[in-house]
Amino acid sequence: MAEKKWKVWLSGRDPDREDIIETLEAAGCEVSLGRLFTDTWHYAEDELVEKVKGMDAIMISTGDGQITRRVMEADKELKVIAKRAIGVGDIDIRAATDLGILVTNAPLELHYLSVAEFTLGMILALACNVKLADCNARQGRWRSVSNTLLRHKTVGIIGLGRIGSRLAELLHPFELKLLAYDPYVPPERARTLDVALTDLETLLKGSDFVTLHAVETPETIGLIGETQLKMMKPSAYLVNTARGSLIDEGALAKALKENQISGAALDVFRGEIPKPDNPLLSEDIYYKTVFSPHAASLNPEVVWQLPLLQLENCLTALRGELPQHVVNPEAIAKWRRCK
Repeated sequence: MAEKKWKVWLSGRDPDREDIIETLEAAGCEVSLGRLFTDTWHYAEDELVEKVKGMDAIMISTGDGQITRRVMEADKELKVIAKRAIGVGDIDIRAATDLGILVTNAPLELHYLSVAEFTLGMILALACNVKLADCNARQGRWRSVSNTLLRHKTVGIIGLGRIGSRLAELLHPFELKLLAYDPYVPPERARTLDVALTDLETLLKGSDFVTLHAVETPETIGLIGETQLKMMKPSAYLVNTARGSLIDEGALAKALKENQISGAALDVFRGEIPKPDNPLLSEDIYYKTVFSPHAASLNPEVVWQLPLLQLENCLTALRGELPQHVVNPEAIAKWRRCK
């Protein structure tokens, strides 16, 4: 066992992954353990302030809570925040950069593949009206559900990064038209994918399915609101496997109730876990929605490898070396590098 050199808080403990704790301890870390993943592990800000005090590193997962400036300022020793996911919208990146704290994420290739395939599944579930069909079959109602053919339809992809690009590849055999809105993607990339780049309004008005794959930024928060939903066809469907903050949930619920669009499939929600009074949980739109608990990437391969990449990022930073996946490289000049 190595001499203890660093203090690490592991926010969520998976009872099947003792190897992560053992590796941390063997590297010289004193590990403080958070809640089991089987518990509700969302931490309030005051809890996080207490948990992180005196830590050299914190290893967090999606759903733990907001890592705010106040949380980071409570820990004068904090050197790295290692996220067990791609998205870091729950971390105040500007504050981390100001304080010289590195933030790392875990962009596995398998993650992109999994989310793209899951999104395809969501599109097919909406097109085939799987939710209503399942309920009807269980209740003995037969031949009472219509579905939508994908052939010759138009799918609008908002965000043509790795996930959006992989989804485009998966959709081509269905013989449909693909539109994309992404102001940061060069036209030649879209041409390679046989996707027509367009503006957001044109995409919304012309698509039978709209699927979101944009990252969370000040520009994309609330990207789909009342105005945008009114642009969509009454027969259109909306899919979100990106970030819950991209959609105005109240506006979406209203659009579904008023038949402005036909349905929606969501893997993500604002605040991670929807509250009981969330309008999207209303019974009168139950059959128009398909929900999942932020599970698009939760296949065995990804679940196994994500904590390993998070661990590698954390230990590399603690050794005073630059991890491969730094989200805020601007912080390097101020980094509280280990001595």
